[in-house]
Amino acid sequence: MGSLASKSKLSPEDVSFLTENTQYSSQEVLDWFSTFKRDCPSGKLGPDQFIKMYSKFFPSGNSESFCEHVFRIFDTDKNGVIDFKEFLLAIDVSSGSTPQKKLEWAFKMYDVNGNGVITRDEMKEVVGAMFKMQFKQGAVKDLQAKIAEKSAQIFSAMDSNKDGIITQEEFLMACTQDRQIMELMSGK
Repeated sequence: MGSLASKSKLSPEDVSFLTENTQYSSQEVLDWFSTFKRDCPSGKLGPDQFIKMYSKFFPSGNSESFCEHVFRIFDTDKNGVIDFKEFLLAIDVSSGSTPQKKLEWAFKMYDVNGNGVITRDEMKEVVGAMFKMQFKQGAVKDLQAKIAEKSAQIFSAMDSNKDGIITQEEFLMACTQDRQIMELMSGK
């Protein structure tokens, strides 16, 4: 992915790749690129800058740990920065893709260590990050207990074969077949 990182212009090949692999037209890709270069003149978005930008959407909560999980998913080549191609592909999946693709993306966020399954600790870590982002510190009485309860509830509902891990198949099935799980995951 890194070949786009330092370019000041997109090549026709880059535009073609992005139009074929996202929902965006050539002009929309160029518009996104212009905005990305304005916000990230180096062509690289680091974790600190990403957190600073993302936290504007959740000013009342602490979005740092949640942003770290999102950044991890966006940085597909794991080089510590997000280049334009990674950025646009991730924006496409997280905002306008099919429900299946969005759920696959969500699974990757919960699978913190990337080993293909979600453990109880990983579930608690991501649910905790989501709760901390939504609520001011001290706004929810006993936040840690609420995080533990909610993550255990979600984990139990998703671990259909009760083997102590959630596979991508279990995750996708639970999310598509059980409205209560989707409500739990969104913090309702």
